[in-house]
Amino acid sequence: MQTETVKLPSGASITLRKMTLRDQSHLASVMRSKRSKQEQVLVDMVSRCCDGFEDVGPYPGVEVGKKINWDDMLQGDFLAAMIALRKMSFREGKNYSVDLTCPAATCNNRFQWQVDLDEDLFYQELPEESAAQLKNGEPFTCTIAGKKVSFNLSYVKDQKQIEKIAKRNPGRDMAVMFRSRIVDVEGVDRKDIMNWLDGEKGDFDGLYADDAEDLRDAFAKVDCGVDTEVEAECPRMMCGNVFTFDLPFAGMLTPGRGAARKKSARHRGADSSED
Repeated sequence: MQTETVKLPSGASITLRKMTLRDQSHLASVMRSKRSKQEQVLVDMVSRCCDGFEDVGPYPGVEVGKKINWDDMLQGDFLAAMIALRKMSFREGKNYSVDLTCPAATCNNRFQWQVDLDEDLFYQELPEESAAQLKNGEPFTCTIAGKKVSFNLSYVKDQKQIEKIAKRNPGRDMAVMFRSRIVDVEGVDRKDIMNWLDGEKGDFDGLYADDAEDLRDAFAKVDCGVDTEVEAECPRMMCGNVFTFDLPFAGMLTPGRGAARKKSARHRGADSSED
């Protein structure tokens, strides 16, 4: 089996093997199943191709060479591992084609844009202080709107928590994302944290936009991960609109159209409309 050692943003190192034809057949079969959740399918495939830790980094209670429970891994490490698996498995794996629609009101051109997974993504390493707290099992804290907020780093398993909270709180997406990370808010009962965040119910006004921005920054400052916001330019001659989009991961572990294209990820896209 062809394997590589992959250093993750947390400082841990894992052994990944290339995807095989059998892996691709399994992935395609599972993806077709209506019962399968896209995020979990990708987690399972990374787990399938991972032989374990070479260096456990800041993760407590795990051992070198043992099977990894990816639910207990940081989200940033999982994204980095998935991207590494794509790059090592496919001939031009660093090129990832996505379908976009120009958001300009006078355009709406549909086109294909290539992302260079080496050049267009920013990786943030886990700060040393965060690694020490993670090893000791300590929560992280910040002060938002005059209250001490305790929170955790972002884990793969948080997606399940997000889905659970979202079902109970439809239409409160931003608050749901924050709530999935928060352990405690000073002076606020845990059952009221959602309302402290967005003020939809109860006696709370909710966070102002700048307070929410401070909370988001506090999360990002102590965490690690991959910045998946990518810049694209509409290739339509009469448009040229430059905009950002969040990199979709649905096709990350399939060769896709990117494997057959030679165009620059930064400067070219395939215009699908006529001027």
